[in-house]
Amino acid sequence: MIDLEGKSAVVLGVGAGNIGLAIARRFRDLGADVVIAGRNGHAISRIGRELGTPAVCCDITDKEGLDALVSNAKDRYSKVDIAVNAVGMNLVAPFLEVTVEELNKVIGVQFAGTFLFLQAMLGAMTGGGSIIQVSSVTSRALLPDHAVYMASKAAGDVLVRSAAFDFGHRGIRVNSLSPGATLDAPMARGIMQDPLAREEVRKLIPLGRLGTIQDVADAAAWLACDACFITGENIQVNGGIALQALSPPPADPSQWGVM
Repeated sequence: MIDLEGKSAVVLGVGAGNIGLAIARRFRDLGADVVIAGRNGHAISRIGRELGTPAVCCDITDKEGLDALVSNAKDRYSKVDIAVNAVGMNLVAPFLEVTVEELNKVIGVQFAGTFLFLQAMLGAMTGGGSIIQVSSVTSRALLPDHAVYMASKAAGDVLVRSAAFDFGHRGIRVNSLSPGATLDAPMARGIMQDPLAREEVRKLIPLGRLGTIQDVADAAAWLACDACFITGENIQVNGGIALQALSPPPADPSQWGVM
């Protein structure tokens, strides 16, 4: 059984109904002391009141803001054991139409921001800990018109591996989670509101159902607990949608063949 009693956790990227909120709630329910953070000061304060947790306004691209977030957590709980980056910024645009401004904005959040987040949290963890980055299945399974989003998420995964390699000797585990078609995530709301599109996506998932934000929160809780002996890995929390072959397997097992 996962137990986070006595742990102090920072979750950045908490918003209404999103993956960050599900993770923060799961950590709280498992006994952790949680500080939540997000860019929208009014929204994060309201969510903090609802969760019964301290809430801090913080933009992942602001180094001073990240340092203040760490200080807030340490002032309250004296340490940081768990840190989650659930910040994301999507960009859907044809490759040749992406502007320099759009490129820099996404890179600023999903690459530079991830680097700054890791710097702040690695520096804060003096007694070991777990850092969790929310990545995306699209860093492995490609989508059209998502080049900048996918590449920046993949770059974040490399930063995770680098941090795991450099800081394992300090007892710090660093991993990423890759959701896929997540039924109730705000970022996927557009496609998930269309029953036909939703069913087409479901058919691509080997485990036969769409993922939920709770699936991601449960995986994050496992990575956060002391029983987890994993670092530097990207965990695909998406029912196997990244395993897509060129064609679906035949329905009749006798036709599968043996290699």
